[in-house]
Amino acid sequence: MRLEQIFPKLFELLPEADWLLSLKPEELAGPLLVALDGSDRIEPFEIISFHFMRLYFQAHPSVRERYPPEHDDEILFALMESWQWLEREGFVAPRPANLSGRTFSSGVTYYFVTKRGKTIETPEDLEVYHKGNLLPKRQLHPTIAQKVRSLFLQGDYDTAVFQAFKEVEFAVRKAGGYADTDLGVDLMRKAFGDEGPLTDSEQPPAEQQARAHLFAGAIGSYKNPGSHRNVSFTAGEAAEVIIFASRLLRIVDSRRKI
Repeated sequence: MRLEQIFPKLFELLPEADWLLSLKPEELAGPLLVALDGSDRIEPFEIISFHFMRLYFQAHPSVRERYPPEHDDEILFALMESWQWLEREGFVAPRPANLSGRTFSSGVTYYFVTKRGKTIETPEDLEVYHKGNLLPKRQLHPTIAQKVRSLFLQGDYDTAVFQAFKEVEFAVRKAGGYADTDLGVDLMRKAFGDEGPLTDSEQPPAEQQARAHLFAGAIGSYKNPGSHRNVSFTAGEAAEVIIFASRLLRIVDSRRKI
């Protein structure tokens, strides 16, 4: 890529210095990666450069008004921090020194946008990546991975939590051989209560009771409220609760009658 091309794209996405500087490195990484435009020959210490930023400002004085000179060094530090994040996460990587047809190295380390990096076409794509890291697919029960994770990645956190515990309720009902009319907290207490079909008779009575409370409390706290009103969750809160639902499903699987 031509070295000066990064700044037009970057400042179009982030038209004010205060906006750019308010972002954390992992947040600024999205616009920076989009500005790199999938290039396979990047030298970061030249691209993230006051020289080329100044040239851009000289050609575009209206942008300079929104990016006053006192912020120049802060901007370059912020961009370099984001570059380091992109490299650590595997969105950019060092380019091989000697490719086929070339027998020498310039001694300069160039970088390229990786296959993972090329999946990020907008800053919003990187936000989806961040959310996916909060809820890794490999850690989830298959049912949660299939039916709930996509809702979470779309940002529909309350629906994702409700669906996760709906799946727990369905799994308990099916494993215990209950009717469709058996629901909620009462179903959990019957299934895991005294001599319930999902009760582990090898556990001490106190632990059997605790497990019944665990399932009843989970359904009462996370499934039932969503049936009656809007419930708000942050991304982090929703991820924690969904992982909890995933664990409950694995417990049900272990108690399922064969």
